[in-house]
Amino acid sequence: MSNFPENIISVVAGSGNTCQHIITALLNHNATVIVPVKSFVEIQSLQKATADVTLGELVPVLADIPDHHKASRLFKDIEGRFGQINLTIIVFDNNYSGGQLTETPYEEWERMQQNSISSCFVVGKVILDFMKRNTQGVYRNAHGIYIAVSDRYSCDKAKISPLTIIAAHMQAELSKIFAEEVKYTGIKYYHIIADDFNSQINDYDIAQHIIDLCTV
Repeated sequence: MSNFPENIISVVAGSGNTCQHIITALLNHNATVIVPVKSFVEIQSLQKATADVTLGELVPVLADIPDHHKASRLFKDIEGRFGQINLTIIVFDNNYSGGQLTETPYEEWERMQQNSISSCFVVGKVILDFMKRNTQGVYRNAHGIYIAVSDRYSCDKAKISPLTIIAAHMQAELSKIFAEEVKYTGIKYYHIIADDFNSQINDYDIAQHIIDLCTV
C-alpha cells in the first residue's frame, strides 16, 4: 500500500458491483475518485456502497459519457479543477438478451452499440487525447494509466447472447488500436477481461489487480 501513488486523480466509469468494488479499492488507497453517473439515484447508491470508507475523496458527477461533446467538456472541467488525470477505468458489463441475432430487437442492438461500443470509443478517444495534450492542445510529457475492464467472451456465452460476443470483440479490437497508438507516449494501456462480473470473489480480484497495476 505504501507504494501506491500519492494524490492520484482517477476517473471510474461504469455500473454494477464490479465498478463499486474498484471505486472502494481506490478510495481505500486515498485516491480522488471521480465517477460519472446518469442520475441522483446512482449517486445515492454509490454513496451508500462507500459509506464505510474513510479515506480518499469520492466525486460523483452527472454526465452522459457516450456523448462525445459532453464527455470532452466533462474531462476538461475535471482537469481544470483537479489537475491532470492519472488513471482512467471504464467498466463494461456486456449483459445483453439472448436468442438468435436475426430475432434480436433493433432497440437491443442500438443499446449494445451505445453502451458497449460507442462508450468504449468515446472515452478512449477523449481521455487518451487529454493524457497526451494539455488544455491548450499542446503535446506534453504524457503519463498515466488507462484500464478497460470487460467480462469474458466465450463460445458458450456467445450461444446465449450474440450481442455480448459482438460487443466484446469490438472492445478488444478498439483496445488493441488504442494501445498501439499510445505505446510510445508514456501512457500505460491495459484491458482486463474477467471470467464473471458482479460476484464478490471475482470483483475483489479485479479491484486488487487494478491496484497492483497502479502500484510502483
